[in-house]
Amino acid sequence: MHKAAGGNGGGAGGVVVAGMHRSGGSLTAALLAALGVRMSGRERDRGSGDAADSHARCESLEVIRFHQRLFAEQLPADAPGYVDWGWTAAASVDAGLLHGRERETRALVAARSTMGGMWGLCDPRVTPVLDFWHSQLAEAVYVAVYRSPTAVADSMQRMGVDTFLANPGFAWPIWRLYNQRLLDFVQRHRDRCVLFNIDALPEGIDRLVGLLQERFRLGPPAVDPARCFDPDRFTPVASFVEREAIARSVWPECFALYEALERHADLPLGALGSPPPSVAALQRSQPGERATDLSIVIPTYNDAVFLVEALASVAASTGGRYDVQVLDDGSTAPESVEVLNRLGEAGYPVSRQPNRGLSATRNAMIRRAKGRFILPLDADNRLVPGFIERALGELEDDPGLGVVYGDRQLFGAADGVVAVPDFDPEDNLNGNQIDACAIYRREVWDDVGGYDEQLDCFGDWEFWVHAGKRGWRLRHLPGVAFEYRVRPGSMLAGHDTFAARWQRHRRFLQKHPDLLLRLLPGPLRWLSGGSSGNDARCWRPNLWQRIVLALFWIPAWERPRFKRRIPVAGRPR
Repeated sequence: MHKAAGGNGGGAGGVVVAGMHRSGGSLTAALLAALGVRMSGRERDRGSGDAADSHARCESLEVIRFHQRLFAEQLPADAPGYVDWGWTAAASVDAGLLHGRERETRALVAARSTMGGMWGLCDPRVTPVLDFWHSQLAEAVYVAVYRSPTAVADSMQRMGVDTFLANPGFAWPIWRLYNQRLLDFVQRHRDRCVLFNIDALPEGIDRLVGLLQERFRLGPPAVDPARCFDPDRFTPVASFVEREAIARSVWPECFALYEALERHADLPLGALGSPPPSVAALQRSQPGERATDLSIVIPTYNDAVFLVEALASVAASTGGRYDVQVLDDGSTAPESVEVLNRLGEAGYPVSRQPNRGLSATRNAMIRRAKGRFILPLDADNRLVPGFIERALGELEDDPGLGVVYGDRQLFGAADGVVAVPDFDPEDNLNGNQIDACAIYRREVWDDVGGYDEQLDCFGDWEFWVHAGKRGWRLRHLPGVAFEYRVRPGSMLAGHDTFAARWQRHRRFLQKHPDLLLRLLPGPLRWLSGGSSGNDARCWRPNLWQRIVLALFWIPAWERPRFKRRIPVAGRPR
């Protein structure tokens, strides 16, 4: 048993909350405040027990600012990474970097310890430099909190920080840095630490409170500890089962460390168990008896780090019943190559080709697809369970129906549901309304000649235009079909240049002059002289018609502010 000193003049004692960001540190601090620990040095620390208010009050702002300033001074600002959390690809913060800062830390500690009562501090940035703080706090005790790397990586994406939205793979080395330092410290100072899994708190809060009271001689809680957190804010562990099973193949080092934390914890969560049958079936890449119904094709190019979530969503949506293909279009980014290598070694359905572009990659997968129906899924998006079965039912019941699509849920840099309208040829020509993630008959792809490989980013737009022109019906199925990731540096954002737009305009005018002519306003259609051929596939406009088409459609495509807006329920964040 170790007694936590407080208010004893020297500032030597105290309670330090340590652990990775997004792992429950502020919640832990709120719980300690309820047990009488002065986390912020203010009289209102105990408060009413309201969860949100308690978390905000218990942050050690002066300690946070100290670490932020120090990390910025010690780490390269131009290296990929996140300096604010003490990690870059070139270097990470180390306890040795804080030598020479003893006067500043003594002042921070003294400001807390002279206010009377037991004091504490909470800033996750303490974790990678715990050894330095320990050298300054001779009598301190430590409450160490951790969470599974999958849950932390998911939570980091929901922060809305551009760095993590564009580079989700950063989550894993940062998690490993923090939790390796945490485990090493706990093992060396076991009698002064309580280590627990934050996801065990809803069921184990009484046990944790008892441990803290017994080991650190903390008093009875001023408020009911259960009021310090909202159980509804805990993402159910079961929601990460598919994703975690796949992530273990890509980042095994992180999961080995997580299992070591579980073994040493005073309050572990317990093993999640073996991968569910859906993931096992996907991993073996041997689709079930309904493989001829549907092929899910996933192209990737330098974004394979997102594949873990995409494949997990496929497993959750299909149970391994359908044909799944992943084709790498010549990725060159080292992180993507490493992810693809590990997925391939683990038996996931990954193949490679030299770089040819998005449309060509989709065509290559569909040529060897087994299914009567096709579902393209971008590597950075996620399927929503339920849509596949509903869409296949519509296609089976209506032989003349070619395409079924649904709404999309935004996540990442924005949220809300995009309510996609019913298909209208003219509206869709003004701007693409249907994402590539829709289910269609293989015959549609055959009929239109596949995706236009001269329209790399907008090949799906031309595909829908062409399918409607060929007489196929496209049906909107109300409800969310998939989750669409909004992130900085996406492929779509990179193709909004004048040159890319001009190539798109030119290609549409070349391929579909008959359709564009029919959709001109009446006077312009009369002025152009109308069509000059019975077979639209063979008809070519004369010079005057090409001029009229260009003068109308190019300005229409270049004026997005006049386009009909697709309604979005929600808000950017």
